[in-house]
Amino acid sequence: MAKRRMISLDIYDSDDFLEMPSESQNLFSHLTVRADDDGFVSNPKRIRRMLGYGENVFDVLLGKGYVLAFKTGYVVITDWPTMNRVEPSKKTITNAKYEKAQLRSINKRYELDENADTSILEDVSRNILESRQFISRKILEQGRLGKVSLVQVKDDDEYNQSLEIQKSAEAFPKTTIAELLDDNPQVEGLVNDLFSDLIVDNPDQAFEAINAVVSQYWRLRTLLDDGNEVLNFKEKVHGKDKGILAVIKEAAEAQLEYMKPRLANFNMFGRYFENGLIDRVNTAISSGGISNGN
Repeated sequence: MAKRRMISLDIYDSDDFLEMPSESQNLFSHLTVRADDDGFVSNPKRIRRMLGYGENVFDVLLGKGYVLAFKTGYVVITDWPTMNRVEPSKKTITNAKYEKAQLRSINKRYELDENADTSILEDVSRNILESRQFISRKILEQGRLGKVSLVQVKDDDEYNQSLEIQKSAEAFPKTTIAELLDDNPQVEGLVNDLFSDLIVDNPDQAFEAINAVVSQYWRLRTLLDDGNEVLNFKEKVHGKDKGILAVIKEAAEAQLEYMKPRLANFNMFGRYFENGLIDRVNTAISSGGISNGN
């Protein structure tokens, strides 16, 4: 498999890409670097957790169509044919053979094959691809008839419906705190200890802080699986999963204490807490102790 990857300035310099959160932009870059020679990534969740990002960071890429997700766990970079082309003699065939068979490259972008098995696609990706497919077909038909009128195309009920599908796919409903904890019950007790008052007083900032805890939990789980010595020791002392929670709790409590006399704008609570938590957790798992400074 090729070890070098190319990026397209046409994509990275577009308003649509630059308007995404920096975390989503960074995740896209990491997925692109780690993709196989056909643009498929087999472990997107692991990569996201290694970076310490929540699911919402990936959801932005998914909703905007920069990646396509399959129920098998694979994702593919939609614009891969634009950015990377590996010479056949140097190419390693993707393991995602069935997933790739459902796609074809049109104008240097992955689109649905005419006979695609769409059932293996996640709903958001399927809706995006089907709406693109219909719009392209409709415009092509109008062009053949010499009627490339946007007014005529937009009057078509099916066209309007396809646009609504695409818009709805891009507009993810905001996850609630309850849903976040339902998906991550491992941290619920810790979250209630840390943020019980904040959840009532300012749920928006509480959500950001809780999401930071969730992200660090899954990141540390990944590092534990990779053999991090500090985490292995903590798990032996505290018990399975409790070692990870102990690291996060100590780091979170230290950061909250640090923030008390220093936080001037409470609307920055979530972001300030997240940044400090990441730094303190990194210190803990590299040295075995929590730093008192931010």
